[in-house]
Amino acid sequence: MIPAQPLPNEAERLKELLRYDILDTPEEQDFNDLVDLAAQVCGAEISLISLVDDHRQWFKARHGIDACETPKDQAFCAHAIHGDDIMEVPNATQDERFFDNPLVTHGPEIRFYAGQPLYAASGHTFGTLCVIDRYPRQLTPLQRQALKVLAHQVERQLELRLRQRHLEESLTIIQEQKQTLESLNTLKDQTLALLSHDLRSPLASLESILELFQNGLSAEDVNTLMQQIRPELEQGVAHLNHVLQWAEDQMRGADVELCACPLAEITAASLAWVRQNAQRKGVDLVCELHTTHSVWGDGELLEIVLRNLLSNAIKFSRQGDRITVFAVEHESQIRLGVRDEGVGMTVEELKKVHCVSTRFSKRGTQQEKGMGLGLILCQSYLNQMKSQLIITSEPHRGSEFSFLLDGVPFQPHDHSAGCEDCRDCNPVLLSQADVAVSSQ
Repeated sequence: MIPAQPLPNEAERLKELLRYDILDTPEEQDFNDLVDLAAQVCGAEISLISLVDDHRQWFKARHGIDACETPKDQAFCAHAIHGDDIMEVPNATQDERFFDNPLVTHGPEIRFYAGQPLYAASGHTFGTLCVIDRYPRQLTPLQRQALKVLAHQVERQLELRLRQRHLEESLTIIQEQKQTLESLNTLKDQTLALLSHDLRSPLASLESILELFQNGLSAEDVNTLMQQIRPELEQGVAHLNHVLQWAEDQMRGADVELCACPLAEITAASLAWVRQNAQRKGVDLVCELHTTHSVWGDGELLEIVLRNLLSNAIKFSRQGDRITVFAVEHESQIRLGVRDEGVGMTVEELKKVHCVSTRFSKRGTQQEKGMGLGLILCQSYLNQMKSQLIITSEPHRGSEFSFLLDGVPFQPHDHSAGCEDCRDCNPVLLSQADVAVSSQ
């Protein structure tokens, strides 16, 4: 037995074969039909589409044989890919290359072989369409021509298969780009909605002052008003910078880095943000949490979520109602939320609110308008912290919006004195004097 030698361009040939991504793939009827037709036209018992790699010949389609592959050093096709035309072996027992080949001396006891090389578009040969019999014979001129034509159809099928795969890959890329564009568009909507939601109040205050200027104000009145509005405008500018930074991070695909967030500080900042709105509606704000409560999260996103939940609660509260920010330990987690005594929601409204992927807008108790994006934004930010909104409500009895975050174990400070009154060392409930905003 004389094994076939590697082609001079063997590395390129194998690379071209692998490009088709067809080795060890399931049967395909288009290829099975071609080997069936080749066997019938050539009057052969066996017909194969044989692909030759670095150590074997693997049969993409086969007729008249059960084996799926044979070693390359025994393969007739490994010799056939060296030529430009059909390699025909009339009697393998009399051919010095094959007379002692196990495929000749044992099953399937090959005597006759004819194989037409298969070419890639680059010109490399990677296999054959071959016909085999167990007795010596030769192809007729018509059978040789038919084998060439059928081999060309195999090549076309392989090229079409490759193009289809490339098209599917291109379609996948297009779909991914579409999703990216949709995400960017959603990000744009969220950013604009957030800016509109949180900057509306300071801009409205500024507009009111400008109207008062037009009506004539004393220098003392101007100074008083400026002192009142300046903190609100400063908060607005700071929040604008935070939102723009958040939008930039989202566009870059930056991940949220979770850290230990002290809830007392975040809650105080959130309450301060909505204080004037609550005072204008005569709504009381109360905070119920321990100063030692901390969670794993993103401080800025947590503050935005709380501000949205508080603003939403104020919107649907009436004069004299109470809104409570609370934190409750729940095993190793802390449930943080906002509870109000407002108008609440019906069962149908609650269903719409629970579907946080769609907008649900409803006018407030003083006909305040909304864009229906507040809860969508909250859920988006909570998702980044691996949490989600828990919503309950009853008509005329109020609503509760909360979420769970992993708690940070409390570590008391080592104070040398005065620890009896130190809130860092003694987890006491924040009093209403610290954080409550009264309608009075």
